[in-house]
Amino acid sequence: MIWQSRLSRAHGLAIGAATAALAVPLLASTGTAQAAPTATARDEAVLTCAVRTAPKNPITFTPALRDAAAQQVKGQGAFLLENCSSPNGTVTDIASGRLELSGTATASCRSAADLSANATVTWRDAKGQAVGTSKLTSAHQGSVSLADSLLQGDVVSGRLKGRHFNGSATTMTSDLRQCTAPSGFTELTGSGQLSFA
Repeated sequence: MIWQSRLSRAHGLAIGAATAALAVPLLASTGTAQAAPTATARDEAVLTCAVRTAPKNPITFTPALRDAAAQQVKGQGAFLLENCSSPNGTVTDIASGRLELSGTATASCRSAADLSANATVTWRDAKGQAVGTSKLTSAHQGSVSLADSLLQGDVVSGRLKGRHFNGSATTMTSDLRQCTAPSGFTELTGSGQLSFA
């Protein structure tokens, strides 16, 4: 994939809005409501992890996203959660995880509406042993503006049940020029951070 730092910020924000909830609000272009958590928020977090799309299992879209009119789209794939730590010291056995996700939206490369996603995280300790799972959900009904905070949701069962998660993106490595190509935008890859509080 090609790093697209030279594409227009507006187009980057648009694709971020269209794909954020499909990716279980983890990877999206930056915006006011999607900025990285403040120092105070990080201090209150029970767990923070670096996150990146799984090398052989990026977030894929069916059908492909395009600049044309929005259509019903399904997204699925996996993220690796790495270098996990507990800022407040309450979660000491989780070092990493793998997040499997699926979601839907009415979306194009420039807009999105009725976003909904579910995910399962399998957690591992520093020795690579499984230490539990978490079920995550995220939803945003109606149309989405770029200022909406899409990088968030809730843990509904398993480890960290009742906690809220909040993500921020640091790098998006997908080729956004695919939005105007005949094949369309089919894969989202990138990295960021995920916090649970």
